[in-house]
Amino acid sequence: MNTRSTPLRRTAIPVLALLTSAVIAGCGTPAPATTATAPGFPLTISSCGRDVTFTSPPQRVVTVGSIAAPLIAAAGAADHIVTRTFEAASFPGQYGTDLDGIEITAPTAELAREEIINRSPDLVVSVEGLSVTPEDLAAVNIPLIVTRGYCRDAKGSLDDILADITLYGKLFGTSAAADAEVAALRQRVNAVTERHRNDQTRTKAAALIISRDGAQLKAYGTQSTVDEQMRILGLDNVYGDVTKRNFEIGTETLLDRDPEVIILLTQGDQTPESVRAALRQRAELAGVSALRTDRIIVAPFGYTGPGPVAVEGLEVLDRELGALR
Repeated sequence: MNTRSTPLRRTAIPVLALLTSAVIAGCGTPAPATTATAPGFPLTISSCGRDVTFTSPPQRVVTVGSIAAPLIAAAGAADHIVTRTFEAASFPGQYGTDLDGIEITAPTAELAREEIINRSPDLVVSVEGLSVTPEDLAAVNIPLIVTRGYCRDAKGSLDDILADITLYGKLFGTSAAADAEVAALRQRVNAVTERHRNDQTRTKAAALIISRDGAQLKAYGTQSTVDEQMRILGLDNVYGDVTKRNFEIGTETLLDRDPEVIILLTQGDQTPESVRAALRQRAELAGVSALRTDRIIVAPFGYTGPGPVAVEGLEVLDRELGALR
């Protein structure tokens, strides 16, 4: 019986331990082999350069991380998700209602076998870079694919997000719903893009995320979705020369690059008030233009991740930016 439990972020159990335990245990009921045929199957997809073949649409999916579930929901296949795991924070956005009734688990390493293998998933949708390999999961008959924006070298572009929705529509047999959603999302992106097409000047900006105690400050470079969002909005990412998703920065670099606008992202149980306070407690940053003029936009990280919620996030950032100008 599925029960909704405390979100995983409160237990801080690494996803690596979760999946590795499931594989090392080597027991439990393997996912049943799919033998039914369906139009368009067998279907081979490329996941971070690795081919994965399906003989029929997956019926029982476990998602790992906060991006996979809304991507599948956007493709019209939320009812195929049996369990959501390792969601570092509840994500904002329009797909929450579709996903609201789905179990969220917070397994310990000891419960990993029960939480994943005993649910007999025929697919895990996850993040690349885990210590467990797709081959490990294949040993218990569970294929793993990675959301496109979380492949190691991905930029998390909006085009990649839309391509994933289209792909999941084909995979789950929900192409009509997926294609309609992609068209609607593309239209919304185009509407924001058109509003800024004739911007005469580009404002220097930085997207930052700060630890709860304010000690660690990270910025986002060109391998991030928020970098593309900033470009669409007429902002010039002051860390646009760094080909990483995010990375720790020091006080000196932020002062030197001196953004005029800061997009400050919340994670976990952070609030707009707490992150603003944490940033302002760094007295050495008082000289940064965005802090001097209080041109700080606060938004949940989920609005800037490589998933469909990023389109709504683009609209939110557009409104917040407009209020600053």
